[in-house]
Amino acid sequence: MDDTDLIKIKRIDALLEGRRQGIVDTLGRLIDLQGGSEDRAAVNRVGDLLAARFEKLGFSIERHTPPVYGDHLVFRNGGGDNRVVLAGHMDTTFTDYSELPPFHLDGEHAVGPGTADMRGGLVTALAALEILHELGLLDRLPVTVICNADEERGSSTSYRIFEAEAARARCAMVFECAGKEGEIVVGRRGKLSARLSVEGRAGHAADRSLKKASAIEEIAHKVIALEALNDGREGASFNVGLIRGGIAGNTFPRHASIDFDIRYFRRPDREWVEREVLRIADDNRAEGVRSTVDWTSARPVWEPSDSDGQTALQAAISGAAAALGQPFSTEFRYGTSDANFLAAAGVPTVDGMGPVGFADHTDREHIVLESLFERVRLTALVLLVLWGALGTVPSFQLVG
Repeated sequence: MDDTDLIKIKRIDALLEGRRQGIVDTLGRLIDLQGGSEDRAAVNRVGDLLAARFEKLGFSIERHTPPVYGDHLVFRNGGGDNRVVLAGHMDTTFTDYSELPPFHLDGEHAVGPGTADMRGGLVTALAALEILHELGLLDRLPVTVICNADEERGSSTSYRIFEAEAARARCAMVFECAGKEGEIVVGRRGKLSARLSVEGRAGHAADRSLKKASAIEEIAHKVIALEALNDGREGASFNVGLIRGGIAGNTFPRHASIDFDIRYFRRPDREWVEREVLRIADDNRAEGVRSTVDWTSARPVWEPSDSDGQTALQAAISGAAAALGQPFSTEFRYGTSDANFLAAAGVPTVDGMGPVGFADHTDREHIVLESLFERVRLTALVLLVLWGALGTVPSFQLVG
């Protein structure tokens, strides 16, 4: 590391020190805007706050408005390809905030719904870019930032944005929360979401002259059969998370449905998963019922890669972490994210670039506050390393 590199790191640190309270305030504003996936207006308020900040950095704004969910935003500084893609989602999984705490600090933690998943990650990326802008370095770094509004519901209306941006990407960093020890993510399972619907025959519960064809009774057998698949293949998991059906206790229910989630390890496992689900749907026990399956969303498997581009990206992050005195390690994560789309398209990708977070999707969700500032430093330095603005590690070269 030469003196010029040290000066740049010290300037990043000095700017970060002066911005710490502002970064916390931005995180608090984003958390308290709420923004469950189905609350289009709230998610768009989050997007409006981000758009105003990115406009000040000279980024253009591309807005995609789907028929459901909030607007997806794509920010770019300049044109051309060979870009670094930064990504994070604006929605949270919560449908009811009434029993969730507002944003607050509790000792070394920042607490509130979405702190870890993943408003903390959005703030990390934004703050790093703002620091580089103030240093006068951002103009030389071709960056695309994707902020989508439906990640918690499978990215069913935004996945094509990731696929399109992958064609223009040099590499990608996604800002879901880091591992417990600050690990970055280099692989994830695949995911399928589905709805299985059963149509039976309506009738009065007291009328024994009718041959009973209860949609709820049939769906109960299918729930058990789907959950039994958890032992069917290594790394595959099935979870029925929502049941609907019936109108009253004294009727034979005509309609019933379940929403369920499937995760799997390897690309060939998807064929097995789909075949087993369809087998269960076709295996109707009651005469006169009919079952159908709708695949509602999918994320491809992100299998760990040792390609030259992936190795170089991880080396750039490892070198930047070493220069900052931060630990560096990697992990495979069982959950999925939008990083799956980018990695499956062949883009060198890492995830978990956000702060260290815990208890996401619960009323206890929180991040380690200091890790937020550490990730801002790391992101800013990685961007400089990737574009050869530092000599700390060999500058990133995408082979092929």
